[in-house]
Amino acid sequence: MRTKFLYIVLFLVTLFQWSCTEPYEIETVIYENVLVVESTITDEMKPQIVKLSRTSPLENVDVLLESNATVHVSSSDGQNYEFYWNNDLGYYVSYNPFNAQPNISYTLSINTADGKNYTSSPVVLPPRVEMEQIYAETITDPNQKKDGVQVLVNTTDPTGNSKYFRYEYEETYKIVAPNPTKYYTQIIDYNPDEGTYKIILSPRIPEEICYSTEISTGITQASTSDFSENKVFRFPVRYLSKLDSKIQTRYSLLVKQYVQSVEAFTFYKIIKDLGSIQSLLSQGQPGYASGNMVSETNPEEKVLGFFEASSMTSKRIYFNYDDFGFKKPPYFVECEILQYDYYKGPSPFGFNEREALYDRITYDDYQVLSVNSRLVYRIVQPECSVCTYFSSNVKPDFWED
Repeated sequence: MRTKFLYIVLFLVTLFQWSCTEPYEIETVIYENVLVVESTITDEMKPQIVKLSRTSPLENVDVLLESNATVHVSSSDGQNYEFYWNNDLGYYVSYNPFNAQPNISYTLSINTADGKNYTSSPVVLPPRVEMEQIYAETITDPNQKKDGVQVLVNTTDPTGNSKYFRYEYEETYKIVAPNPTKYYTQIIDYNPDEGTYKIILSPRIPEEICYSTEISTGITQASTSDFSENKVFRFPVRYLSKLDSKIQTRYSLLVKQYVQSVEAFTFYKIIKDLGSIQSLLSQGQPGYASGNMVSETNPEEKVLGFFEASSMTSKRIYFNYDDFGFKKPPYFVECEILQYDYYKGPSPFGFNEREALYDRITYDDYQVLSVNSRLVYRIVQPECSVCTYFSSNVKPDFWED
């Protein structure tokens, strides 16, 4: 989680926006090193997580992770759940899976490496509300220049006990490389003085089908508190342009619905209004939002973030571009097949195709598609030939074709 924390008087920010016509490099005016806490435990039986970091000046692009802390969650029924630092993931993970239970309160406690103690207010799991429906429709909105697919959610709580919702999604899409290669390429015996070399082609199984998964960023919330009926209806959670390469073959979206307390909903809303667009807390926030974390060591110390318990339900949807009558979207990159003749080497009157072939394969990682008996090579950039260059050829367990 990239966290930025900037205290700038609001009218000065507005003044800059109105008056500056030349590019202006923003620098931190006042900066405080503040602990940032982000954690949502759910009613899913799984390893729960806690993310800790430190605020940093706006001009610092590095994420300042808070490691080597002692982290645990205690419950009102006497349970205690310890967490460990996972260096690969960059956050804390519970040693044992657990799930939040109804009518039990949970408290997060943190002891940082510098000896400071922090605790949260007790939180209680909100009632569970099943997501009723997730579906996709074509959308054309000339004013917003939208032309594509909108994924929508319907949810109803007839009890009226749950009025605040937050949504996240995981999108997975199938990738088919347009120019798969049957060869591994190796250059040997390179002579820089004469510009000669040999290209060894070894057989390979074409890696043309891959799957990529991306997790949503930003804060997406819905509330029914102002409605006469406790119903989330046609709520948009994901928009995809009809030209988006992600829907070029087959696309799947897993939508997660979190029921929030009014306190958690309000905190996230404030964070979003302050300018967060990537995660719970992100760069460029012009203020401070008080959460439910406090410092036991120094009550005057600011702590940024929120610890919440949330009930979660999810649903998955699949679709193809032609389900909506769209033309096939373009591939992720423009693929150009180049052709070079090895025998067209150094010449005072022509283009050195042999040198260009060497450079493309050696420095740009171009892949050989074919070669004829006259050593004329057809090559293409790696993204167009080997999908594992930027994705994974491991088919997800949940995938349905």
